[in-house]
Amino acid sequence: MRRREFLLWGAGLAALAAGCGADPRPLGVPLSLVVPAVVGGHDDLFAQELRRVVTRRGLARAAVVTTCDGDRTSIKDFAQGASRGRLLVAGPALVNTAGTAPLARMAGEWSVVLAPMGSRLRDFDGLAAALRKHPGSVLMGGGAHGGADHVLCGLLAKGLGADARLVDYAAFPEKDGLLGALLDGRVAAGVGGVARFAPQIRAGRVRALAVSSPERLPEVDAPTLMESGVRLVHADWRGLLASESLREDDRDHLLDVCRGVGASAEWSATCRRHGWAQLYLDGPDFDDWLRVESTRARDVLTDLGLKQ
Repeated sequence: MRRREFLLWGAGLAALAAGCGADPRPLGVPLSLVVPAVVGGHDDLFAQELRRVVTRRGLARAAVVTTCDGDRTSIKDFAQGASRGRLLVAGPALVNTAGTAPLARMAGEWSVVLAPMGSRLRDFDGLAAALRKHPGSVLMGGGAHGGADHVLCGLLAKGLGADARLVDYAAFPEKDGLLGALLDGRVAAGVGGVARFAPQIRAGRVRALAVSSPERLPEVDAPTLMESGVRLVHADWRGLLASESLREDDRDHLLDVCRGVGASAEWSATCRRHGWAQLYLDGPDFDDWLRVESTRARDVLTDLGLKQ
């Protein structure tokens, strides 16, 4: 990971605070937050919480959440639309973004690499050694195929110099599926959100091997991947994209809405409640970051055998 990419994980908040003032004028049309169904993770929750903040602060006349399939055709249909109030929810696995205009990265959840308490994997070094020796010998568990957890498992293998094509991954889309698999030993290791697993780690039910944040987290007593020898920072992030066909002034107005949400006390409280990190980023920095992030996600998902 290059230094600039690393810094962009923490950029934006100071600049947002410095530019914070009165809320922008309300959007003159209803705001529609479009959630691609195939991305996985907490897209609908993110969109619903964003809708509540927009409504509470009066940033739009109305706000609704809708869904699309998330395939190339659906994203193309979104990109070709000229509605002034439509925003597409983006995340780690949404790699087909042609025709869209990046607006802002809003928040994300850091991940933790886990092992069962009775496992021979006592620390991250043990997992790293096993993956380097034979990636397919370690069954990794996480959320849905193609989601943020799956992406991180592939990036982790690549960061260790292992062949991501050989990674053995078991998907547990249901809420407590990965926890159950760790507790009964069906997987050797797993990847999940810090907010979900921190209570289980504190209770001694599963072991934390490393966290994916740039710095250590107060919720989990574990080193970062960077400390552990893997040049990798990763979050189950959420951002917002507009259609590239929008006029520049309409796009700027939508960006003002993003900034109004990101700088609000309501959004800060929402992020704290869900254990999300405020990862706000917009402008050219977000454009650059998203281009690099989408490319590495697309490449690793291809390595993992998922057609993009």
